[in-house]
Amino acid sequence: MVNISRRRGGGLSQATALQTFRVAWLIVLLIVGGALLIVKSRLGDDVQPFRLSSTASTDAEIAVQRDAGGGGGGDASKVAAAAPSTGAGSDSIPPSDRAAGTYYGQLRTEGSKDATVMAMASGYGLNVYRNYVGSLRNSGFEGHIILGVKSPLERGVEKYFKEQRVTAKYLKLVDCTFEPLQKPEEGKELNSHQKEQNTCAYPYSDIKVRWSRFPLLRDWLEECKECTGPVLVSDARDVLFQRDPFGVGAPEVTGLQVFQEHHTQLTNHWIVKNPVERCKRINFAEPPLLSPMLCSGTTIGTRDAMLKYLTAMYEEMKVWTKDPNCCCNPMNGDDQSIHNYLYYTGKLPFAIAVPNRMGIVNTAGVQGSHILEGHANMWKKEGLERPKAMREKTYQGAENNRWIGKEFDLTDDQGFFTDLNGERSRVVHQYDRFGIPLTDYLTKTKNHPLKKHLGS
Repeated sequence: MVNISRRRGGGLSQATALQTFRVAWLIVLLIVGGALLIVKSRLGDDVQPFRLSSTASTDAEIAVQRDAGGGGGGDASKVAAAAPSTGAGSDSIPPSDRAAGTYYGQLRTEGSKDATVMAMASGYGLNVYRNYVGSLRNSGFEGHIILGVKSPLERGVEKYFKEQRVTAKYLKLVDCTFEPLQKPEEGKELNSHQKEQNTCAYPYSDIKVRWSRFPLLRDWLEECKECTGPVLVSDARDVLFQRDPFGVGAPEVTGLQVFQEHHTQLTNHWIVKNPVERCKRINFAEPPLLSPMLCSGTTIGTRDAMLKYLTAMYEEMKVWTKDPNCCCNPMNGDDQSIHNYLYYTGKLPFAIAVPNRMGIVNTAGVQGSHILEGHANMWKKEGLERPKAMREKTYQGAENNRWIGKEFDLTDDQGFFTDLNGERSRVVHQYDRFGIPLTDYLTKTKNHPLKKHLGS
C-alpha cells in the first residue's frame, strides 16, 4: 500500500506540474496579445505592415507598393501619391523616378553650361526680352538660350541678344495648306487675330502658326549639337527666372516633366474638356479621366525626352488638323488640350506630372487670378470700381518688399515667389496674372529686389 500510495502521489505531482505549465503559457500569451493591442491602438489603423499583393509582378510595381504601404516611402512616396493614377503609365513608374526633378529627387552637382532654355518669343519689345532673358542670366544660367522671333526686331533687341548670348531663330510666315480657319464676311476684312489664324510658319504649313512652335523648337534643338543637357521649353512673355533652373543644387532631370496647375484647376475646364470631347469623344470632366490640369506653357526634359515630346505634339496636331471634328479651334491655348490628352491617355510614357509648386517650375496663374478677382471684388463692395482699385490699392498685407501679405504664403520677405517648402522658386510662370497690384508695387518700391532681378 505504501508503494502504491507513493506511485499515486508521484502521478499527482506530475499532473500538477503540467497544469501549472499550461497556465503559465496562457498568461504569457495574454501578456503578448495585450501588448500588441496597445501598440496597434497607438500607431493607428493606417499603419500597416509591408506586404505585396498578388498582382505585383514587376520591380516597379513592388517599389510602388512598398512606398504606398508601411515599408518606408518617405518624401518620394508623397510625390508618387500626388501623381495622377490615370497619367501616362504613372503607376508603373518607380517612386525614385517619379521624384526625380522635384525637391524630393537627386540634385545636380554640375552647372548649367550644357542646358538649354527655348521659347517662341516673336513680336515683343525690349522690355519683355529683358524680363525673360535678363532674369534668366541674372539667376546664374550659363547655358544656351534659343528664341524664335520675327524680323524686323525692335530697336535695341538685336544688340541685347548679342550681349546676353541669345541665339535668335527667325520665323518665315507662309500661307497655310489647309482650309482657312477664318473667312471674311462680305465687305469686311479680317482683323489681326483672324489673319494670324490663317497664317502658318515655314516649313510647317500643315498646322496653324501657334502650333508650329512645337516642331520648330524640335528642329532648333536638333540643330544645336552643344545642347546636350536638360531642356526647358517655355512661354516668354509671362515667365521669370529667380534661380538657375539647372544650376548646382537644382533637381536633376530624368525623362520628361509636365507641370500641374493649382489644385483647383482640373481637366473639366473648357480649354481641355470641350476640344478633346469634340475631337476624341472622351470626357475629361468626369472620373476616371478628371485630373489636375497640366500647363503646356512650360515643359522640362532631357534632350532625348524633349525631342520625343515635341515630335509627339506635332504628330498629334497633324491628326487634329485633318479631322473635321478636331480642326481647328478658333482660339488660343488649344495646344494645352492636346498636351493633356497625350499625357492622360498614356501617349507620353516617359513623362511624369510634377505637383504645383513642388518642382523646377511654379505655375502661378490660377492662384494669381483668384487673388486678383478677390481683391477687385472686395474693393467693389467698398464702392471702389475695378480700375481705381487696381491702381490705388495694394494687396492685403503688402509692406516693405512684400508686394502681398505673408498670410498668403506666396513670397519671401524680398518679394520673390516661393515653393510649398518655402524655398525661392526657380521658374515662375504666369506671374502676370497677379495684375497691376503686383507690377505697380514693384515699380513704386524703390530698388525692389525682384524688379532689379528682372533686368528691366
